[in-house]
Amino acid sequence: MKTDLLKNTIFLVCLCITCSFHPNRLSAQDSTSKEKFLKDSIEKEMDSVFNDASFLKEKSFWLANVNYLSNNVYFGRKDSVPSPYFTASLGYYHKSGLFVNASASYLTEPGQGRIDLATIDGGYSLITTKFEGLITVSKYIYSSESYNVRSKIEGSASILLAYDLGFVKPALEGVVNLGDNTDYGATFGLEHTFYAMDKRLSITPTANANASTQNYYNNYFKFRRYSLDRLRLLKRLLGEITISAYVENPGQFKILDYEFSIPINFTQKRFSFNVLPTFAIPVNPAVTDVTTSSSRLGTRTIVRGKEQLTASLFFTVGVSYSF
Repeated sequence: MKTDLLKNTIFLVCLCITCSFHPNRLSAQDSTSKEKFLKDSIEKEMDSVFNDASFLKEKSFWLANVNYLSNNVYFGRKDSVPSPYFTASLGYYHKSGLFVNASASYLTEPGQGRIDLATIDGGYSLITTKFEGLITVSKYIYSSESYNVRSKIEGSASILLAYDLGFVKPALEGVVNLGDNTDYGATFGLEHTFYAMDKRLSITPTANANASTQNYYNNYFKFRRYSLDRLRLLKRLLGEITISAYVENPGQFKILDYEFSIPINFTQKRFSFNVLPTFAIPVNPAVTDVTTSSSRLGTRTIVRGKEQLTASLFFTVGVSYSF
């Protein structure tokens, strides 16, 4: 399986480079801030000249990025074992607004070192003096050993819309996650950017509310959270065991968390340095049913209850180079 993942990763990178030279050119990281990172990267590369008095003049460019994510948290949910990622990505952004981006994420948790995720994103951006729009389609390839809460999501399509009112910029994002079952999510956010050092330094306090269905989370409970590879210790103690689990009513659309972040960006010529601390407050805990059977003890235990949610403070730090 690891060999297959490596082959798929190589294929995605090759596809990314191939697409960038196609006549109809196109131009990540596993987190809810991916769309903002892509949009901000495009904005930083724009000329300060106006085109037709309403559109900023764009230019084509490549963007290489490396970053570290301290823990993968999705809509306030996380695994009991931390998921820190080191991610490297390469993207091409055409002046027409089309882009393609490919990335590979290495899981750095002790004892878990592996390429845990490969991603390819493609889409279209439209940026004016006030309005910002971004359409993104993504394909995810997770390791069979991954315990990422998103590991049963195979792909997604999202649209991000934002309008600058001056004193605040409201943003609305809709996402469709594809896997064994389809999920629908939405994010409403408010932000305002402060500039310093001739606009080389930007600080953007942001508040988001995230809502979604949870079929992906149900599949994570069923197939990843209690997988046999993670139960070797229990098997030695209890003999041959089986654990089945599921989330009740995963198709219910509800608010899952509130997030507060302060993206900080410093640009020096072609380099851009980014720090993104985020504080996530999960709400509406899921009701879960877990059944454990032990052949050695001849027991079968059924536990039904609400998941234990805790707030999360995590961060991303990275550097980008455009050329």
